[in-house]
Amino acid sequence: MSLTEKELADLKKLIRDRVDNYPDLEGMVAAGKLSYKSGWYEAKSKEAYDAIVQYATSIRVSKDGTAQIKVARESKRLKALAEKL
Repeated sequence: MSLTEKELADLKKLIRDRVDNYPDLEGMVAAGKLSYKSGWYEAKSKEAYDAIVQYATSIRVSKDGTAQIKVARESKRLKALAEKL
């Protein structure tokens, strides 16, 4: 079963949006919006949480009740595919 033109266009847009909107994690840590602890990120505000939660692979709660988020790294293959589209 092949994709329709609309489905194909939607898939291309989804890939481009995923690559273009990937957050600058190091910049957010430097700005104080996130903290990095042993592979997990802790958001300091709702805006920071909303920026990274869509890229989360796992979420847990620390002993002090803070949500910790493990974020999927930026995919080089997906980025190369988005450049071709």
